[in-house]
Amino acid sequence: MTRVGIVTDTISCIPQELIQHHGIRIVPTGLVIDGKHYQDTELTNEEFWRLFFQAKQQPTTTAANPVDFAAAFRELAGSTDSIVTVTVSKVLSATHEAAVQARKSVLEENPNLRIEVIDSKTAAGAEGFIVLEAARAAEAGKNLDEVVGIVQDMIPRVKFAVAMDTLKYLIKSGRAPKSAIIGNMFQVKPIIGMVSGTGLVENLGRAQGKRKAMEKLVEMVKEYVDTSKPVHAMFHYTDGIAAGEELKEIMTSQIPCAEFYLTPYTPVMASQTGPVVSVAFYS
Repeated sequence: MTRVGIVTDTISCIPQELIQHHGIRIVPTGLVIDGKHYQDTELTNEEFWRLFFQAKQQPTTTAANPVDFAAAFRELAGSTDSIVTVTVSKVLSATHEAAVQARKSVLEENPNLRIEVIDSKTAAGAEGFIVLEAARAAEAGKNLDEVVGIVQDMIPRVKFAVAMDTLKYLIKSGRAPKSAIIGNMFQVKPIIGMVSGTGLVENLGRAQGKRKAMEKLVEMVKEYVDTSKPVHAMFHYTDGIAAGEELKEIMTSQIPCAEFYLTPYTPVMASQTGPVVSVAFYS
């Protein structure tokens, strides 16, 4: 049998070239836009944002399907007896449970197969970095237990923070406090993220204007990781790549990065927040 198979969901935001290079199996999550269902793999970033801005109602989301996880497991079963699956935080999505259900059904057919399903307790590029380290370990010949150990070591290390462009989509969703309307008028940019390992999205602060919000994201990187060690970063953009490039330039001019990527933010999460700029990171 060959190396450990690696599976994750599209919320991980892993660049396509890395997915292909490492042979990672990606299971789609879903969107409902004006009553029409989409798998997020069906839409380019540009197509999603065109539909988003044209939508009569705010889009809703759907978890990954157990059938799609089972298909990925069965495909990998032809070349390996060990699979590690890393999912978006189970607090945020039923995707983790979908993977657990698929594992149960596939193991009934393949009792000699070993499948580990692990809650990343995070999302976006933070989840993606966990998956990438798992894939690199598998390529290096690590066995299932060793890959699982690396995943568990990564979970508390990865962080991500998001500067929202506007509060109006949270306001439309009914999830924003009354004070949000005033904040939106004054161009206050709320900053949210996942930094405490709880699996929950946290309120991390706010900034006045987009540039200051980006600068605050970089300050948070300095606060949450040891920048004397190699820093890994994944910059996310939404309806325009320029914001992602600007954040990348601000951060890399202040913090040397061992590796960094610039990728679209997951449409499933962006459908609830609207345009954002974000960074996932660890050291």
